[in-house]
Amino acid sequence: MKRILLVAGVLAATAQVSGPLGAAPQTDPYSIFARSRAVWSTQHYPHYLSYTIAVHVSERGVQKSRHYHLTYDAQADTIDVNPISDEEHAAPPVATGFLWHLQPKRQHAVLFDKKVGNPGEAVDFLGIPKLAPTYSFGMKVHAGTEDGRDDNALIAQIRQEFNDPMPTAKDQELASEGKLKSIASVTSRTRSYTIQLAGIDTLGGQPCYHLLLQPNGNPRVLRLRQAWVDAQTFQTRQLISDGNFTGSAVPWLVTFADIDGALYIASEVAQAPVGVGEHRYESASISFESISQTSAPTHMGGTFVTKQSLMTEPDTDGSR
Repeated sequence: MKRILLVAGVLAATAQVSGPLGAAPQTDPYSIFARSRAVWSTQHYPHYLSYTIAVHVSERGVQKSRHYHLTYDAQADTIDVNPISDEEHAAPPVATGFLWHLQPKRQHAVLFDKKVGNPGEAVDFLGIPKLAPTYSFGMKVHAGTEDGRDDNALIAQIRQEFNDPMPTAKDQELASEGKLKSIASVTSRTRSYTIQLAGIDTLGGQPCYHLLLQPNGNPRVLRLRQAWVDAQTFQTRQLISDGNFTGSAVPWLVTFADIDGALYIASEVAQAPVGVGEHRYESASISFESISQTSAPTHMGGTFVTKQSLMTEPDTDGSR
């Protein structure tokens, strides 16, 4: 039975897990992944955030954009979006285009469905974005607290995932100190992913561990395929998710940014053409812009929006 050492030192003063400068590179991909997840669980966000989501697509060689304004309640995990983009507000759409379905039949059975015409301009290319900039794509470990800073619950969660009970003697020792400080001698029996360390890449001038992940369960839920983890801070710098809010299996490259000491999504870029309804986009991306703390927001909706018209993140393995 393979034994691995998982070190998840939670530093309350910095709210961040980091390795010492000049330390030898990690070689255990499971330890790197666990430390990266621990960093996500120590993130602390303002109660309310305001931001803009920019959606960019290319359709038949034409570049198009939409900008939406949102607010996010980090404690209640609720998102409020103005469904009318800046572009739609400036130039209300006019219905154009037509699409015919040619369906020849033989003995009352349709032989094929050929679409003829132009579906016209989509109002919301990928849907109305109801997305939070703090979404972790399943990297975050739920600790059961409002801000995710309960260290004991965090470590217990990771131990439970790796199916390793706390030894009684160690449990009593750490309980007397009032805090769990590390994870050690973790026996791994079941894992969500099989992980390989592909090497160390440089992103933004910083060395990052490049992890390759293969799901051991439901691939539609366990969507992580690659991750780049900062070799010093263990923050997730970018990742590749197999599928995203479009509901397709198109891989997306997700990049994160550190703003005031916390991790936020900077951009999500499709790595292949994206189909939405009758439209096919050669390229598609979204970016989170002007993220800032705000006061309690007022509801920005006011327009009926169906669930089908929303662009939301799919389920993960229980973590956001």
